[in-house]
Amino acid sequence: MPFYHDLSSYYDQIFPLNQTANTFITQYFHKGNSVLDMGAGTGNMAIALAENGLNVTASEPEETMAESIKKKAKSKGLLLSVHTKAMEEIDKFQENFDGILCIGNTLPHLSNLEGVEKFLQKCYIKLNPDGIIILQQVNYDRVLSKNDFSFPAIEKEDFTFTRHYEKKDEHLLFTSGLTINGDSTENTIPLYPVTSQQLITILKKVGFQVVDVFGNFKGESHSIESPALVTIARKL
Repeated sequence: MPFYHDLSSYYDQIFPLNQTANTFITQYFHKGNSVLDMGAGTGNMAIALAENGLNVTASEPEETMAESIKKKAKSKGLLLSVHTKAMEEIDKFQENFDGILCIGNTLPHLSNLEGVEKFLQKCYIKLNPDGIIILQQVNYDRVLSKNDFSFPAIEKEDFTFTRHYEKKDEHLLFTSGLTINGDSTENTIPLYPVTSQQLITILKKVGFQVVDVFGNFKGESHSIESPALVTIARKL
């Protein structure tokens, strides 16, 4: 899609590596553990985890972004397996993993709660015994408490990036806008706003032990005012 092709050129400026998130995630794994990053974007987190000694597989369905991951890994001399599988295709991986990441508000791209449950069931199957899944998304408890919701614009010298949520039935219409040197483009997609209680209920239903729930990667407690929902669960 033209919008995502344009966005990929600015993605790393909009969403640079979050060092706090990197430290937070790394604490749950040991060197040599196998980790699958679903919805890896341009691979900043996948690359950082590989540099920390993890055996990383990155999957990003947007081909332009997947190519960016490959280029970054090659430039750093990292052995990183890169795929373009979507969340629904996680069962097509031949191997199992010690950890699965689904961060960066990837999970709500599934169309409904049934889709979320099917994905998490597949995650459970693809994890090794005692494996960990880390989920991070926008705190929809907060977003749904308002009629509409926008994040502050990200403004750089040559572009501006905006994000806005609007309720429509059981979904949210998520409109992201990119203005480059005065020329603007927008893209609107439906997201399913998975709440904290819904997510915890599904995780337990498919067999996970919910280890921790946080409001951000700093490890602060989750509340309705938290910017994010970070959930850690373990395969029993």
